[in-house]
Amino acid sequence: MDGQLSSVTKLQEALTEAADLEVLLSGIPDWMEELHTEHSGRQAEIDALEEGLKAAASERRAAEATEGDCQEKLKGYQEQIGKVRNQREYGALLQEIDTVKDQIRESEDIGLAALEQYESLEKQLDEAKAAFADLDQRYADSLKKWETEKPEIARQAEEVSKTIVELEQALTPRTLAHFKRVFEHHEGNAMAAVRKVQQTGKKGAQIWHCASCNYRVRPQAVVEIASHGNLVLCDSCKRILFIAEV
Repeated sequence: MDGQLSSVTKLQEALTEAADLEVLLSGIPDWMEELHTEHSGRQAEIDALEEGLKAAASERRAAEATEGDCQEKLKGYQEQIGKVRNQREYGALLQEIDTVKDQIRESEDIGLAALEQYESLEKQLDEAKAAFADLDQRYADSLKKWETEKPEIARQAEEVSKTIVELEQALTPRTLAHFKRVFEHHEGNAMAAVRKVQQTGKKGAQIWHCASCNYRVRPQAVVEIASHGNLVLCDSCKRILFIAEV
């Protein structure tokens, strides 16, 4: 694994670029982010209003159905009035009639409230859609523009993929296997820069730390990296160390 640090570093950079391009191709570019957020928010508002309309319509239908059932009950009770045989039965029947009348009034109130809610939401929805039209068109135009840019991004992704293959082939099997283990263990970030922290009182002596975990790096390890391009792991986080160019 000696002397292959440069290739490993380039491989990490290529893999990172490939991942970024993949995310970009499956999403939206930075220049569309603000518009996308606004469009998504306004669309969510319209969707919520439409759901509210459906709920209000459903509630009104349910209230009307309940009222219809109650009207049928009331009709049946009223037909029974002439058939009662005593005061007790008459009183019980009147109580049933009063109860069902209360249910009818309650259903009417619920239906009326649902109708008012429906009309209010319908007005809000019409206004929201009217205000949304221009934004929706701008968003559609931006999407169209993004679709024209995608082929170039896809071409870049393909070129990076070729570079990754070339870099992997340039590494020894042992080095490549070692890199992949570290890469997978750290979820796509196998490298860590070596950072010079301070210079001690002893002339020429320096202190180095791993930029990822801040663990101290042995001076001999820095020499191996700087002079020979060897692959050296951080003693703490186990990433592959490199000295970043200033």
